[in-house]
Amino acid sequence: MNKKIYFLAAGLLFAFNACQDALDTNSSLISMQDEHKINDEVAASSALNGIIYELLPIADRYVLTGELRGDLMTTSESASIELQDLNRFQVTGDNEYADKRDYYNIINNCNFLLQKLDTTLVMQNEKVLLRYYVWTKTLRAWTYFQLGLTYGKVTYFTEPILDLESSLKQYPEMQLDELASALIDELKPYASLFANTNVRIGGIIPIRIFLGDLYLYENDYRTAASFYYNEINDWGEVVYDNANRWANTNMESLSSSAHISTYSSEVIADIPGYLSMQNVYSRLVSLSYNDKPSILPSANYVQFMSGALYLYSTGSGVVASPSGDLRGMMQGSNIQMGDAYNYVNIKGGQECLINKYYNASFSYTGTDPDNGLLTNGLYIQSWIPIYRTPHLYLHFAEALNRLGKPTLAFAVLKYGLNYASVSDPVTGKVNPNELNGEEFTKFPLATFFDYNVSMAGRGRGNGIPVDTTYYVIPNLPAKQDSVLWVEDRILDEMAAETPFEGNRFFDLLRISRRRPNHPEYMAEKVAAKYSDQEGMKAKLMNPNAWFLP
Repeated sequence: MNKKIYFLAAGLLFAFNACQDALDTNSSLISMQDEHKINDEVAASSALNGIIYELLPIADRYVLTGELRGDLMTTSESASIELQDLNRFQVTGDNEYADKRDYYNIINNCNFLLQKLDTTLVMQNEKVLLRYYVWTKTLRAWTYFQLGLTYGKVTYFTEPILDLESSLKQYPEMQLDELASALIDELKPYASLFANTNVRIGGIIPIRIFLGDLYLYENDYRTAASFYYNEINDWGEVVYDNANRWANTNMESLSSSAHISTYSSEVIADIPGYLSMQNVYSRLVSLSYNDKPSILPSANYVQFMSGALYLYSTGSGVVASPSGDLRGMMQGSNIQMGDAYNYVNIKGGQECLINKYYNASFSYTGTDPDNGLLTNGLYIQSWIPIYRTPHLYLHFAEALNRLGKPTLAFAVLKYGLNYASVSDPVTGKVNPNELNGEEFTKFPLATFFDYNVSMAGRGRGNGIPVDTTYYVIPNLPAKQDSVLWVEDRILDEMAAETPFEGNRFFDLLRISRRRPNHPEYMAEKVAAKYSDQEGMKAKLMNPNAWFLP
């Protein structure tokens, strides 16, 4: 490698001019003569890692902009004005969450690396740097999509901007729907290359899962289902161990608390973090698990989780059906901690706090001076999940349902995807007309599918699969009615399985835009968390209000 080539340490810094929408670059961290290429795997890895660690400045924003614009999270009086404005859909241009520079910094660094990678280099019959090219392209596409989901539109460019002249050019502006189509066209030629085989690499976005999400957003359900099915074959099952269950009908104790670790153990892709106070690190623990918390579970979400039907079974049938969902927290004579939130004694009273980030955090030397609850160390996460196994299964169910396969989609929630519950015609759990020979409807014996359990059973009791009364598709007049009913249950399951992870706004947006009462569907869901529901619903009936300036 030519000694005059220096690689990424943190990334290019450049800014969009708010008035002229122009790029101002400061290329102090990369130096490379134009004719030189990156033709060494160590150098390619170093450059890509430099970009990946530029994701951390957007990690908290990814979570907060995705959740505070949804219905599961809200802010407290202790929150900053910026966070409160984000929660109230009244962000102005000077709000820190309106700043796009960190996103475009990642994009521009990806552009630079894509230009310099020598993808023609062959060693042992393999194009050794093509893998890095695909990883970088996917990371750039994912960052663009996060920009679109946050701001509703993006300035789209694929060449690196390294000087003032380039920064002053006029680049096309894409709305979110146009952007999704463009990203599909950009990535689909690489979809069959380098599929992940159950290997988690920090900062690497699995191309097939991300393409599945793009196709799902575009309402191409068949292609989305195919991508998700192939990834399920790589990433594995939803297992019985990752569930919370009461030990008896008196609801006195838990027989397992393993599900509390699924936020950590089921990660497929993540944003890796710094582990030192001297660097940028996630503030999610401090914002949520604090004697003066800034972000809280919304009251309507807590009510939803505590009111869910919990079905207890000894194996042959349902023997008790109290209320509660242990993925949130069931309240009763014995208050139990869930993996989403729990009640904490603060100054003589009880406050319902999000504990998901704290449960996955590590304590490091030093303390957080702004946290009076955690005083024995600095608690931070060393990663922020982007995809976990539940996303994969629930998005797969969403695609199946919209393909006109509601009983197969519901099987993901109620029974688990395995031969006994899906493919065996004797059980009658899935309408055989929905198993039409397409690859993604096959769940053969003697595969990992055998160990799949129901998604709903992971928090609502092991009676869910044997229940024949409560958690069943009602007898509705039309198949489309069943599709809508199942889709609502899938959305409920997303709220229970993946809360506070940055997905809720996208989930609501994706489902709302295909509903006949869009944007009312979205507006009603989000407005439910506010005291002035009618006023917020009226505001949110304008989709332009959903996005940051």
